[in-house]
Amino acid sequence: MSGPRSPVRATAIAATLTGLLIATVVIGYFNVGAVLGAMRPIGVLGFLAVAGAQLVVYAPLGLAWWLVTRREPVRRIGGLAWASAIAEAATNVLPFSQLGGVVMANRAAVLAGLSPARAFGSNVVDISMELAAQLVYTLVGVVLLAHHLGLDGRHDPLLAPIAGSLTLAAGLVGGFIAGQGRGLKLVKRLLHALVPGVDSQAAAVTHVIESAYRRPRRLWASFGVHVVAWFTAAGGTWLILAFIGRPLPIASVVAIESLLFAIRNAAFVAPAGLGVQEGAYVLLGPIFGLPPEAALALSLLKRARDLAIGVPMLISWQVVESRRSLRAAAEPGRGGAGE
Repeated sequence: MSGPRSPVRATAIAATLTGLLIATVVIGYFNVGAVLGAMRPIGVLGFLAVAGAQLVVYAPLGLAWWLVTRREPVRRIGGLAWASAIAEAATNVLPFSQLGGVVMANRAAVLAGLSPARAFGSNVVDISMELAAQLVYTLVGVVLLAHHLGLDGRHDPLLAPIAGSLTLAAGLVGGFIAGQGRGLKLVKRLLHALVPGVDSQAAAVTHVIESAYRRPRRLWASFGVHVVAWFTAAGGTWLILAFIGRPLPIASVVAIESLLFAIRNAAFVAPAGLGVQEGAYVLLGPIFGLPPEAALALSLLKRARDLAIGVPMLISWQVVESRRSLRAAAEPGRGGAGE
């Protein structure tokens, strides 16, 4: 297919191939055999435990999303947790940017029972809360890094760019949230760009977002749950390191993981953070006593875990989507997608 999608597809393919090349070079530089040897101690049972620990993280993500919806029953939490898992699978398994994961999460939320307007609007608010929570998570990581480096750590070349990036990110997130509260013009433009011809839904989406911001208690609760989810995810990394015989204090793991995700978000054009994640681990791991081969083993095991979870999630999404299509074909009179 030619047209405006072609440059986007070409960019995604180029970014994916570049990331794979970087990851391959980094792993090869630090000895493939040593990296694979560092992975071996985890075993099958250990890997299953790691995958199970990651699945636990989706529960608070579903709860956080549900908290910013309106008049949705508690049973929707499970469906929204599934939608959150679909978003993670899309960004970790498919050659998509994070925006592609958002689009798929919205569709999964619709399949879980939300209207399109409510799914999109509540997801916009939920993403805002997640970004705000990640800022807190990254700030904790910067503080832990500075503490680990000692009193002279403020002069370390890593701290200045990280602190600067954190300040910029805080401004962007704050501006995004303020923009939602002052008319939602940015959100309307984004909605129109993502789904051309959806102007009739813009008012319903705006209403969903404005309703969410009129309930600050639930917003704060969603933000708090997202903070918990970020730190819970760090626990999964700690578990991997324990299984491969390279345990680190949880504070060190939090520092590494929080800064890693800050770096991955800065390089969001790289699908699944290919190359970026491996480079970040090699950079950050040794600071906290994790040898490069162990850091790369950690990265590869996380990718294997993401594949083991993501592929079945995407298959489940396709199954549900197919069943819905068959039902729609059998009931041609059905329709409607209001708030």
